[in-house]
Order: sequence, then C-alpha cells, then structure tokens
Amino acid sequence: MSNTVQANSRIRWRYQLFLAEGHKVEASEDPAGDILQLGKGDIHPNLESALIGLPQGERIRLIIMADQAFGYPDPDAIQTLARDEFPADWQLNVGQIISFALPSGQEIPGKVRDIGADSVVVDFNHPLAGHNITFELEILDILEA
Repeated sequence: MSNTVQANSRIRWRYQLFLAEGHKVEASEDPAGDILQLGKGDIHPNLESALIGLPQGERIRLIIMADQAFGYPDPDAIQTLARDEFPADWQLNVGQIISFALPSGQEIPGKVRDIGADSVVVDFNHPLAGHNITFELEILDILEA
C-alpha cells in the first residue's frame, strides 16, 4: 500500500464544496470521513486527478474554475417539453428537480424553470455549471483496495 493517493486508491476523506461566494453546496456526511474508491467516476475527473499524489493527513483547498469544473451553461440544454408528457396528477413547481430517463436508461436531473398551460421549460444543465468552486478536503486514510 502506498502512503500517497494513487489512481486506484481507496481513501477515507472529509470534504466541503463551496461556491466562489462562500455558499456551502455539499460536505462529507460522516464526521469520521467518507470512503471513496478512485477510478470509478464517483467524483469529477479534475478533482480526482488533484487527489493523486497527496499523502495521508494532507489538508488542501482547491479552487476549480467553472471551465475546469462543470463547464458553462449550455442554452441547448434548456428544453421546452409538452405539459402532457408529465403525469396529469403531478404538481409541478418552478425550481423543482425531476429525474428524467434517457433512452440509454441513464437518469439525469432537470430543473423546472417555467410552467405554462401547455408546456414546461426544463434546464438540464448541471446545477453547478457556470460556477467556480472551492473544495476543502483532508485525506484521513489510504486504505487497502
């Protein structure tokens, strides 16, 4: 076992994710740290590459610019869907996040932006698109894979 994080390492870590203006978006749920297996696509690839080479016990703060994080909002990812494509008994609300199934079976979230009599405008951009983000993290342990 290496004493630094490798591309296929299994680690125990604590982290916090903030927007540039300081709003906390996400954090480790377990005070003892969360387990992460690198190489499985569970975190953004740019963050995963930043972990490579870090030693156990390391605390760092990473600032990731929008173009290297989740990109910029794509106007083509905002779609107008017919209201009758949604179940009639659904109470839709602006700001609501709905899971949509792609033909491949993959699920993607969409945020309701507008509701008309016959249509619903849904934004399929990643919620963090266009935002610079700050990650504060600590590598608590490098575990046996």
